[in-house]
Formats: sequence, C-alpha cells, structure tokens
Amino acid sequence: MGGGKSKEIKRTSKVDLTKYNARVDRVNIKGLERTYSDYVSRAVNNLFLAKTFADVLLETNNALSELHELRVFKNVRAHIDVSKGEKATQNGYEVTFEGLELTRITGGIGAELGQNDGSGTAELTTPNIFGRGESLSLKASYSYIKTSELNFKFSKPFFHTILGDYKPETSFTIVKHSSIAPWSKYRLDDFGLLFDFSFLLPFGSHSLQYELGVQELSALDKQTPFFIREHCGPRLASTLRHLYAFDTRDSTVFPTNGFYVKTTTELIGSAISRLGLLKNETHGELNLPLFAGMSVQLCGRLGVLLTDKRKESVPIHRHLFPGGPQTLRGFEVAGVGPHREGVALGCESYWVSGLHLWSPLPFNRYFGGFGNLFRTHFFYNFGSANAFTADHLRSTAGIGLAIRLGERARIEFNYCHPILHQKGDRLVKGFQFGIGFDFV
Repeated sequence: MGGGKSKEIKRTSKVDLTKYNARVDRVNIKGLERTYSDYVSRAVNNLFLAKTFADVLLETNNALSELHELRVFKNVRAHIDVSKGEKATQNGYEVTFEGLELTRITGGIGAELGQNDGSGTAELTTPNIFGRGESLSLKASYSYIKTSELNFKFSKPFFHTILGDYKPETSFTIVKHSSIAPWSKYRLDDFGLLFDFSFLLPFGSHSLQYELGVQELSALDKQTPFFIREHCGPRLASTLRHLYAFDTRDSTVFPTNGFYVKTTTELIGSAISRLGLLKNETHGELNLPLFAGMSVQLCGRLGVLLTDKRKESVPIHRHLFPGGPQTLRGFEVAGVGPHREGVALGCESYWVSGLHLWSPLPFNRYFGGFGNLFRTHFFYNFGSANAFTADHLRSTAGIGLAIRLGERARIEFNYCHPILHQKGDRLVKGFQFGIGFDFV
C-alpha cells in the first residue's frame, strides 16, 4: 500500500525441549542448618532420572513442591546451570536449591471457618525440632457460638523413609474442647488424648485415629428438659476412628468437573473393652461441566448409627442431626427429625441428596477476577431421617448466591421453598444463610 511503512511480523515457535538430551550430574541444597540432609534428599532423587531437558525442568518443579511439603523451609528457589568440573558429563547439568529455614518459633493469629461457624485462632509452633520435620504446637480457638478448643500437639513425619511416597505422619495431641448444641439444650466438654496416623494412597488419603478421654454433658440453661439432663455427667469415652477422602475436583469451592468423597467411621465405647457403637457419615459429590461456565452438581450424604440395644442408651451428643444449609436447605440446623418439648432428639440414620445447576454471574467477564468470587445456583434438596426409603420424605427447592472465601469455604445466601416436610420438622421459609466447606 502506498505511503505506508511495512511492518515485519516475526513468527515464533515453541522449542521442543524433549529433543535435547540432558542429565543431572549433581544436586546441591543450600541453607540447611538444623535440618539433616537425609530428610531432604528423597525430595530431589528423581532429578537423577531425567533424560531430557524437559525432564530436568519438570523434576525441578516437582522437587520444589516436595521441599515445601517438608515444612522446614520458609521459601526455596532453584537454579539450573551447566555441569562443570572433572566429573561433568556431556549434556550434564547441576541443580542448586537455596532454602531459608523456618525460625525456631513461629506463630500467628487468624480466623477459621467451620460448618456454619467461624472462629478466631492463635497458634504458636516450634517447627523442625530435631531436624527431620518434627513440630510442637499450641493452638487455641474461640468461635462466635461459644465453641472453644485448646490443642497441644506433637507431630512427626516420615517423608524421608522408604515409605515417603505415601506421606506417612504420626501425631499425638492433648485436646480440650467445649461446644454447645442449642437445638438440644446441652453443653459438651471434652478433654482427652488423640493419636493419629495418616498416609496417602493412590486412591485417597487415610487417617487412623484413637481417642481416649473424659466427656461431660451439662444442661445448657434452665430450660433444658429433664430427659436431656438424664444424659448429663462425666463419662470415659474411647473412640477408634477412620477418615478417608478422595478428590479429583478442579476446585474445592466452585468445582465444575470431578468427583469427591469423604467418609468418617467411628467405633465408640465407654472404655477400651466396651466398644458398642458404630457411627458412619459419608459425603459424595459429582460435578459435570455444561457450557458458558455452567455445571451440574449431584451430591449426597448418608449417616448411620448402629447400637447394641441391650446396652445403655446412646448419649444425646452421639445422635445424628440432619437439617440446615449444609445438609437440607429450607430446614433449621438439626431441624429434621423428632422433637420433644422444643428440643431436637436426633436420629439414628438419615440420607440427603442435592441437585444443583451452577452458573457464573451474568456479564461475569466485565468484573475481571472479582467476578470469579461469585456463583449463582438453582437447587433441589431432598432426604429423610430414620428411614432409607422415600417414606417421610422432605424436600426443598430454591435459588441462591454463593461467595467464595479463599480456597476452602464459601458463603451461601439462599431463598428456600420447602415442598415436603413431616410433623415436628423446623422449617425456614424464605432466606437462609450458610457458611462452610461441605454442602449437599
């Protein structure tokens, strides 16, 4: 075209790093003062298996992640250079990691979110006590519903052993916990010892726990009925517990694809030789993407309490209490199931399901990253208590707005319309607020 300056357009192409042979001759880890070298060496061993430069980059990034998981470094950075010296090989490289260890005492003040609960926390930790990831911590928390907790915990990882790929870790905790259940008019104080052994397998994470302590129930106020006061008083509690979780979701808060399951199984008794109560709660979730950022979510939760009818009655705090924004929207917390004198009695089994259509906000792209904190959903919840059939069905339909809080929890503002309910249920018609991390 006449009079115009021509512009040269350069076309760039990506370099295929898999075509370049490479090997790692040497790995250096700098910044170790209290940490033993054998504790960190396993994290970088795969670098010596690299055959191309692409492998070197990939394994370097993996090693950085592994080093951070050891919980001994404040930060770590990596540097890749051509191998030099007498032992240098053709196509050889040298990788150097520079780490800054955590100070001998760390701490912080913050906030944590629970299921329809929030608490302020303070924690003091002594990390890497003996040089192989051991830690000693003291943590205190207090929530707005007057739940308090004090933990003194010692943990010992075994990431450097032959079983390191399974991330084995043990911990021993002295626990003091106090909570209230306003729906059943009681207060629970728990003091005991908790031993935990956790590990990771290809199909999920596992945690085996044993808890032994004293639990004391007391009346919440003068309006606490007599049949609740019958459960009050201290008692020795012994619990064997197994926790399992498997998660393939693309997001923990607003997933659009993937599967998630979590289950907690407890064998409970009043002493080591008297374990007569089995309790299980399982949560499942399936997410399927649609179009325009929308997705369908199918989820459900099942709770079962099996008891030996020949033994003493089950304490009220061991019962299951379905209902509320995390289980069955349109009902109060613990509002599903039998009530007596205005108090929830709980149940021995329940199941709830949910069907959701999730969507971004309209014109979401005009809000930038801020718009990604919000989602809207249409939902239909249904379930039952003390029955695994469609008898005594409860159901609710509605629409709501959800707000993401970090990478773990969310807030929901829902308009609920209960459709089916049973005598004695406590309903929430209209707007309902919920905060937590596992919703049905």
